[in-house]
Amino acid sequence: MNPIISVIVPCYNQAIYLPEALQSVLNQDYPHWECIIVNDGSPDNTEEVAKQWTEKDSRFKYFWKENSGVCNTRNFGVKQAIGEYIIPLDGDDKIGPHYFSEAIAVFAKEPKTRLI
Repeated sequence: MNPIISVIVPCYNQAIYLPEALQSVLNQDYPHWECIIVNDGSPDNTEEVAKQWTEKDSRFKYFWKENSGVCNTRNFGVKQAIGEYIIPLDGDDKIGPHYFSEAIAVFAKEPKTRLI
């Protein structure tokens, strides 16, 4: 069975950038992932944008919480995750389309690999 990757996307006022970040997750050549979008109480339209993505693909999951900062928000997302691996991705960042498959290959070949 292929391991699931959980992508944690904390967001605060990043609705304008969020589609590019989420598209970079959707473009992955490795299909076994979930993407947890956590709105950290944004006053912009982050919720509207995020919900469009949850309707587009069920692997996107959306949560809202009161503003408490990026670390707390990321940790909240990690608690919702079901994946064997956690990938942090800020709402204004992007990843290449082979990122997940290349990371899984490294961990499969060298199980003692650690990121610090």
